[in-house]
Parts: sequence; C-alpha cells; structure tokens
Amino acid sequence: MKNLSWLRFWLVVVALLLGVSCKHSSEKSLKPSPLAGKLFSGQSLENVETVLGLAPGEFDVEMERTPLPSDPRPPYRLLVISEKHASVSGQPGQLVMTFLNGRLMTTQFYPADMIATRGAVERSQQISLGSGEAHIAPSTRVWIGKDEKRKSYIGWIDKTLQAEQEAWLKQYGQ
Repeated sequence: MKNLSWLRFWLVVVALLLGVSCKHSSEKSLKPSPLAGKLFSGQSLENVETVLGLAPGEFDVEMERTPLPSDPRPPYRLLVISEKHASVSGQPGQLVMTFLNGRLMTTQFYPADMIATRGAVERSQQISLGSGEAHIAPSTRVWIGKDEKRKSYIGWIDKTLQAEQEAWLKQYGQ
C-alpha cells in the first residue's frame, strides 16, 4: 500500500513537471515576426516603449480587458494603446498596438499619406501589397484595411498569437 502511495506521488510530480515544461516551451516557441517599423511580435510593452523612444506610459490606452480576479478562466489580458506621433518606414501617422497577455500581437498604422506610406512599407519590408495583403516569415500577415470610421490603415498581425487568442475565445468565451 505504501508503494502505491509513493507511485501516485511521483506520477503527480512528473505530470506537474511535464505540464510546466509544456507551458514554458509553448511560450518560448513563439518566434518573433516583423510588425510595423522596428517592432516584432511578442515584444513586451516596456520593450516597445524603448524601441519607439517613449517614456513609460507616454501613449494613450484605447482599451484594456482583463478578467476579474475571481474569474476561474486562465489569464487573458488585452491591451490596446496608441501613439499619435509615430513614424513607420519614415512616414508620419498614428500607430495602434495590441498586446495579448503582455506580448505585442498587432500593429495598425494610420498614415498621413497612404500612398507614400504603402510604397515605403513595401520597400522596407520587401513585400507587395498589390493584392491588398502580404505575408512575412515566420508568421506575419500585412494588409491594407479600413476601420469602423472608414479610416485607412496598414495592419500587421502575428498569425500564431492570433490563433492563440482565437483558441482562448473559442474555449472560454469572451
């Protein structure tokens, strides 16, 4: 009977270690993918502030969603910030950034001049937006879109993080 208790104990320990190991390796498996300008997916807010030359908190918070502490679901934090005086590929405009659980997932750039910005982005990222979208390895989708106010922007999203968000929403709802 004692041997059976020890066996159960070790099985639980091994299962816990495997669970932590799998979670840790899936977080590390995200390969940074190019987004707007010098930004890459997976970067923290602090890293983005450094890359953009912003003082901490020197941006507008557009939206922040976090579950209540009593929520039994796994952590989910969605933070959307914007920098009104940004530059992407040497072009001025507003940059909107979305973080999923502390990792940069999406950038949307609202340029002052879409035609000049499109050409500059195509040259700097070696893509063509002739069909309205392009892909950059390892997992970035780039597109030209319009928001709900019909304002044009160029968007970048890491498809791996997007899939992670969609899986969470599918499993746990909004």
